Parts: sequence; structure tokens; C-alpha cells
Amino acid sequence: MKRYLTGIDWIVHSLDYAGKSQCGVGNASEIVLELNGRPDAEELQTALVGFLQKFPVVNGVPSRALNLCPYWKIPAPGKMLPIHVTTRHLEETDDPSLSMTAQVNTPFENKRTHLAFYLLDTPERAFLCMTFDHRLMDARGAEAFLALFQRYYEKNDLPQVVLEEPSHLDHWKENFLAGQQVNRFFLGLSKDKPRILPLQTHSRDCRFLSASFDAVQSARIVEIAYEQAGYLMLMPFLLAKTIQVMHRIVDSRNTEGPAYLVPVSVDTRPQDTVNKEIFFNYVSFFFFRAGVESAGDFPVLLENIKQQMYGQVSAKLPEALTKASLLLRIAPLPMVNFFLRRMSNKSFASFSFSFVGSAYDLPNFMRGEVHNILHFPRVPNPPGIGVFFTQFKGKLNVTLSYFDGMLCNDEALQIIAELKAIANAA
Repeated sequence: MKRYLTGIDWIVHSLDYAGKSQCGVGNASEIVLELNGRPDAEELQTALVGFLQKFPVVNGVPSRALNLCPYWKIPAPGKMLPIHVTTRHLEETDDPSLSMTAQVNTPFENKRTHLAFYLLDTPERAFLCMTFDHRLMDARGAEAFLALFQRYYEKNDLPQVVLEEPSHLDHWKENFLAGQQVNRFFLGLSKDKPRILPLQTHSRDCRFLSASFDAVQSARIVEIAYEQAGYLMLMPFLLAKTIQVMHRIVDSRNTEGPAYLVPVSVDTRPQDTVNKEIFFNYVSFFFFRAGVESAGDFPVLLENIKQQMYGQVSAKLPEALTKASLLLRIAPLPMVNFFLRRMSNKSFASFSFSFVGSAYDLPNFMRGEVHNILHFPRVPNPPGIGVFFTQFKGKLNVTLSYFDGMLCNDEALQIIAELKAIANAA
């Protein structure tokens, strides 16, 4: 069975290729369920084996059809690879985040393995960690995938999951016009050499720091965001705050460049399809420019970001990116990677940013209450650094991801402390 890849899928594949070429680890991420209560390891293992047998797509490999369109080759159910849950017991003095970081920096065993499961057991609570290949699913899809497993565990029943995707070998004129629009947009961005932190291209491992806001802090942040930015303008508010925080670090390095350029991923799924469109990538992007002169003036910076978002929504830039990216699929991954770097003047981003809505809407995982859900994504290099906000049960989380050597320990701690202080400032 085959599932044709979209243009966005193929860009994700090119990022995976670049990551493996640079440091041996592809475009992967880790989702962590923080549990009040410890699942039984053997029961979890048995349930996962039965669940994954329903989805041979998780052992697929990329290939190319006779029509030259890339696709995901899905094996027969009887040819599934075995899955094993690694269990680690941690002492009270052990830091669970060290184990989580080691896991997401570990390459998958072989080309057909795209998931790895770990159960970290501490005296206070347990952490179910799933490292996943972004070629298989995106961050919100990973949450939906674990929610689907929980429904299978509770009821032994699975809804229909979408796997089909047409080849999209049509609408050529529309796609070429979208490509022209995207090219003009990037030409405008590439006029400015963005401010960046020095790239550590030799680094292999990503480092992570995270902070969680409680329900009161999260509600206050949302309230002040709506007051200052407008209703449902939480993402622009958090992006503006993040640019301010990053500016203080980057500016202290005496780096050159007139502006910060920040790509922001946006989920393209309607809310009612999240539980069906689980596998592969349903994202597109906004791109924001923040001049250095406005980075320290929050009202001006926030208004600038809002106006850029209005303009890109009006021009349907995310939709144009989705269509234009279909044209890249004819090219092999090294060429796609070269083209993207060339189009973006080798460094189109100062840092990456995202705000991911939750897709795990259940109170429990197996028999344990889900206290929180965290994400630890390996950020593409370049830019080699990113800030990622997520939500769970109305509570906000933030993760700083950066390649080893890009920040010193004090700088990383300062960034996460200042992001955490957003709640106090609000």
C-alpha cells in the first residue's frame, strides 16, 4: 500500500535528510505524558503491540512511484517490526529530563523504525515518553496518536484514520502561481540578513529546558494577551514576548543584522478532523520580521506582528506555501535541501517558534491521571534554536530547544526564566 506525500511532507523529509547528514539524527521529537500513577510495563507493552498491529504505516519507508511522485510505502500487517517499551527506574535525586534528552538525541534503530517508547518511573510520578519521526507525524498528530491508543486500551475500538492522499499531479497552473507568490515573498525577506546566534553545525545533540504555567498563571496570560493583542491573539502575544527575550540574548553577543526573522508553524487541520488526520504532516507557516529597533518596544513590536499576520492571512500565504511545495517533490532530497537554503539566503530564521494546541483530550493514560504533556522537539539546524509553546487542559507549557554549544548554560536559564516571568509581568 502507498500513501503519496504532500509537498510539506517532502520538506519535512528534506529536514530529516539534513539532520542525518549533519549529525546522524533526523527530524525527530519527543512527547512526554506526565502521569500521576505508574502504568504496568508489561500491560503497556502488550497493549502497544496490539495497537500498532492496526497501523503498519508506522513501519513504512519513503519511496518513489513510476509517476515520480514520492510516497510512503506501507508494509503488510504481517511484516510489522517488534516494539519494545524501555523501562527505567529513577531515584529521587535523578533528573528525568536528562533521560528524556538522551532519548530524543538517539537515532532510531533502522530505517523502518519511526517510534520509540520509554517509561520513566520515579518515586513521585511516571513519565511515558514517545520519540517520533516527524516524517510519520507532527506534534499535534503525536498527541492524537496517544489519545487514539488510550481509546483502544479502554474500549478496544478504533475510529477510521485517514491514510489516503492523492498524488496531486494536477492543478499545475495554480501551483506555479502559488510558487511565484512564495518566491516574491522570500525575495523580500532575503534582503535582510537576519540576526542569528552562531551556528554550531558540528553539534549532534539538542538541549532542552522547559517551564510550565499553572491554571491561574495560564488564564492570566490569556487574559492580558486578549487585552493587549485582541481576542484569540495569544500566539502573536507570545511571539512578541519571545522575540523580546531572545533579543536580549542575541544583542548581548553584538551580532549583526537589521532584523529578526521567525518562521511560525500553523496547524492546517480543522478541529473536527484532528482525531482522524493523525499520520504525516498537516502544517504550513507564517514568517515574521521584527526590526531590531522595535524589538525592545513591546507595543510597537506586537502591533507589527499582528499586521504581518493579517497581511499573510489576507494573501493566503500558508495556503500558497502548501501548494508551491508540491512542485518540490520532483527533486531528490539533497537538491530540495540546497534549494531551500539558497532561497532563504542560507539562514532565513533567527529562531523557530510554534504554538501547538492540544489534541489529547482524555483525563487518563491507561490507569494513571495525565498531569501534563510536554514536547521536546529537535529543532532544525539552521537556525539551531527554537521556542515552542503548548497547551494541556488550559495550562501553558514552554520549551527551549537548542543545539549543544549554541547557548551557554546561563543564557539558556535566562531565556527560560524570562519566558516563565511572562505570567508575573502579565
